[in-house]
Amino acid sequence: MSVTDVPKYEQVKRSLVKEIQTGRWSPGSPFPSESQLLQRYKVSRPTLIRSLQEMVRDGYLYREQGRGTFVADLSKKARSETVAVFISNEAAELSGDAREVQLRMINGIQSALGQSRPTMAVRQIEPNTLDQDTKWFLDQTPPGMALVIEPSFNPTLVRELQERGWNTWALNEPCPGCNSVYIDQDAAGYIATKYLISHGCKRIAMLNGPLKEYWGFEARQQGYARALKEAGLEVDPALSRQGMHPIDSEAGRAMQRELLDAGVKPDGVVGASDAKAMGAIAAAQEAGLSIPNDIRFVSIDNTLADRSDPPLSAVSLPFGQLGEQAVQQASQSQNRAPGTVAMNMQICLQPTLIER
Repeated sequence: MSVTDVPKYEQVKRSLVKEIQTGRWSPGSPFPSESQLLQRYKVSRPTLIRSLQEMVRDGYLYREQGRGTFVADLSKKARSETVAVFISNEAAELSGDAREVQLRMINGIQSALGQSRPTMAVRQIEPNTLDQDTKWFLDQTPPGMALVIEPSFNPTLVRELQERGWNTWALNEPCPGCNSVYIDQDAAGYIATKYLISHGCKRIAMLNGPLKEYWGFEARQQGYARALKEAGLEVDPALSRQGMHPIDSEAGRAMQRELLDAGVKPDGVVGASDAKAMGAIAAAQEAGLSIPNDIRFVSIDNTLADRSDPPLSAVSLPFGQLGEQAVQQASQSQNRAPGTVAMNMQICLQPTLIER
């Protein structure tokens, strides 16, 4: 929804609410008069009155008979007991590694909520739009804690949540202008490649996902290249592949076959996911290669790697900790006074190597 599609009373309300939330007026201070606000916003009096009435209803203002309108203390303002988790409906339908990643984040959120156990509403929504169900949910639910998983799928949603006063946090992706908890994906690519280099590998392939589809794939590619350059090894484009398949292991299998069919012979392979690495291992074995004698593999994620045969070392990404950190940080800021909440916090978690 563009700004021009938002009713004028709502535009005025959102503008004033944002100023209250950022501490322009201290709690208990007189609110500007109707005449001042009419002059500022150039709207009709009925439009302004509706804006003010809704702000009183929502707890941003209060009125005293014969004295006027005053700014409410937001630290005492009732907030929703609902923790809303938003995810793309496309991402929610994924399987394999991607599904396990989502489950670990959700489990992390539930773990951090602990005994308080407020209602957690997981909502699947369309990319780049606010559907009617989401609008209804936001209209009916007082602002509380909102966690958006990989929010680039719907920037409109993030803006809407922030404008409505939700304590909004992005998970698994850095989000400009929004509090974010994410993983250092560049470090993941770097650690995986350094592991192979430490085992004597010099021709190292990267079997990645589509770089334009997910910021993490591109960051892992950059970490891979950084480790090679640091070790004085060539960054050979022929050793990098991008692949996608509904069954992620099949993407890895296909990319490994491409390398072998093209006569490219890596002695080490970084799989951008566990499933990609496991599929690539199968292709290498089918081609008669011995693992790890002829070729060594490492994966990124560590959601499925412990199921691999032969054993698969992996860079472990702390997906559960993403959910825990977001809830903990959001809870700490939930009841702070206006103007003291840390905005645009960027919390970057570090991956670790699990050798098998």
